[in-house]
Amino acid sequence: MMHEKSAKISPRLRAWLAAHRRAVKWLVIFLFITLIGVVNFNRFYTNELAEGKTPSFHQYFINEMTGAYAVFVLLPILFYFFKKAPLKRDNLLARLPAHLLASMLYGFCHTMLMFFSRKLLYWLVLQKDYDYGHLGYRLLMEYNHQFFEYWLIYGIVFFVNMVREHQRQRLKAAELERQLTAARLQALQMQLNPHFLFNTLNVISSTMYDDVKAADKMMADLSDLLRKTLNGANWQEHALKNELELVELYVKIMKARFHDKLLVKMDIDDETLEALVPGFVLQPLVENSIRYGMESLQSTEIAISSRKENGRMKLIVRDNGPGIADAPGEIRNNGVGLSNTAERLERLYGRNHRFHFRNMREGGLEVEMEIPFRCS
Repeated sequence: MMHEKSAKISPRLRAWLAAHRRAVKWLVIFLFITLIGVVNFNRFYTNELAEGKTPSFHQYFINEMTGAYAVFVLLPILFYFFKKAPLKRDNLLARLPAHLLASMLYGFCHTMLMFFSRKLLYWLVLQKDYDYGHLGYRLLMEYNHQFFEYWLIYGIVFFVNMVREHQRQRLKAAELERQLTAARLQALQMQLNPHFLFNTLNVISSTMYDDVKAADKMMADLSDLLRKTLNGANWQEHALKNELELVELYVKIMKARFHDKLLVKMDIDDETLEALVPGFVLQPLVENSIRYGMESLQSTEIAISSRKENGRMKLIVRDNGPGIADAPGEIRNNGVGLSNTAERLERLYGRNHRFHFRNMREGGLEVEMEIPFRCS
């Protein structure tokens, strides 16, 4: 129960953080600067105690916290300047003097902020005046470490920007890769669908002269199939039940042509009906089985099965056709069905899939696909 609740909260938290990213960034910086101020206060205050002195808690606390928060007040100006005048190899000599001048201005502003804020707080909290000594010498004394503060802040900003740019480039490269893969998959599907359409129209054309009624029914079934295919034109993956609907419509067209000479059996595990499979992945395999089976046999039998096994989805298409005589590598390079299926699986799943076909001992061809089992 606790795990489910945290899983529901996490997306909201991520969305809130994304919407308030700027505020969260400044809150983190504020807390970090506060921590630095507290650490400095603790160092100086305990040092006085260690030497047997009786230091004023409020005085040391005001001194160190005003020093820390003066840095926080100046950070937006520093960030803006760093963004407008970044140091790079090609402009280092030209911009370095500007940064040295900026570090002096930062030191002056930081010292004056500490001076006036301490005067005010001393008067409000301690009811006494703040003595900073000779202000000119204080400016020089404080600049000794303000100079290093300036370059430390610049170094941190430079490192953070470098990490962000690296992440942005990685995300950009990943997005380009995703777009390239999607474009390639779409191109494969565009190649596949016309191939299927032309073959089907040829079958209908050859049937027209022998059986007009059957050809008319085939045209109606083709219309339904094209409608479903076009509706899913952008599917990279869809549920197996949707894929089977496409196959059934295609088989109806072919059965109108071949009648009892074509038998298609399906052994589909109910658990796999909602599992995701590549769109239009079974039809070309069924088409190949029908095409080569009818060329050499009186009838063609095709069996389509699916099952879940060890967290994987297995799809198997078997037929009683002549099998294959070519080497697997040659088969993949010839014919749209097998070659496109192999390439689409490679594009979608990389090494996380298996695509295998073999001649069965009793005759016929078996094509087996194994992909990750995921539901929509």
